[in-house]
Amino acid sequence: MNERIWKLGEVVILPRKSNKVKTSGQKTYEHLTADKYVCIRESADGQRGILVKMIGRVEERDIQIIAGEPFCKDDKDGALEQTIYYSYRFPTIEELKEVLTIVRENEKLWKQLNEAGMHINPDGSFWVRELARTMLVMKKPQYYDPKTKLLETAADAEENHRRLTLVYF
Repeated sequence: MNERIWKLGEVVILPRKSNKVKTSGQKTYEHLTADKYVCIRESADGQRGILVKMIGRVEERDIQIIAGEPFCKDDKDGALEQTIYYSYRFPTIEELKEVLTIVRENEKLWKQLNEAGMHINPDGSFWVRELARTMLVMKKPQYYDPKTKLLETAADAEENHRRLTLVYF
């Protein structure tokens, strides 16, 4: 992704690209990078730039655990012999905190994100990559609530939180 340098607030359309996560029988799971992102940090002084994409709200029941990470079926390619499911990768809690701090500290950037259709509420809750263990082997998705500064598991399968994904350049 280092071929281009993007400016703060710039809307970026990335070409479709995916990386295989897991193959299980006739199903393949891949992380996806595609579509519209907004630059929230420029690449400078050895620090990587950040592009962010808001995906929207997702209920816990729509999240699977694939290869030890949360995975949503955001897109699908199907053929007779093989089905490929795509998911935008979830951010880690540290990545999410960094994004929320950047957005909170820059009102102009927050307005640019909203104008681009990326409605980020820095006080809203977001799903993260970290998982909770239940019953020793079961893993459950977690979300981060910036108001309480806590990492939580959903109380029920219909509980929903926001999702975003990042690309570093």
